[in-house]
Amino acid sequence: MKPFSVQRLGVILAAILGLGLFFAAQPASAAGSGPAFAVDKSTAKAGDQLTLTLSLTNTETSDIYFAYETISPTWPANTSGAFTVTGCTGDTVDCVISGNSANFHFNAPIAPGATKTVTLTVKIADTPSWGAGPYTVNWATYLYYEFGQVGSPTDVREGGSLTGLPELQTVIS
Repeated sequence: MKPFSVQRLGVILAAILGLGLFFAAQPASAAGSGPAFAVDKSTAKAGDQLTLTLSLTNTETSDIYFAYETISPTWPANTSGAFTVTGCTGDTVDCVISGNSANFHFNAPIAPGATKTVTLTVKIADTPSWGAGPYTVNWATYLYYEFGQVGSPTDVREGGSLTGLPELQTVIS
């Protein structure tokens, strides 16, 4: 048996470091589907219209056969009457608008790798109710979906943001 050398230790450490960097650079596993959110304006003024885009990409290995999402503003925007949701279009079976919030079901099934998108239009009040200074509208969302085979044990994912999503913030002045 050859004696252990510093050179051999260096080769082993380099191999371990290389493997660590390789696995650290790999994309996240398909443990959940990818919701994505966007707003067309980061700043707006009274009377403007905002467009919120909500997408769901299926990163599971089987179809998503049921998907529900709800979106509403966080406090204090949810009590101010500063805006209303005025429209809902896209890959949705239904859309229920209630003042400043909406909920809908994505068209399903959503095949692995496919994306469904819903767009909401939001009208900012012509007469500001927030008083002097800027007002930040921040949106919170909740998503629930089921995947696997219908009629057999299914997997469920759910999650949301009660504190709002930075990608959906708009400052209204």
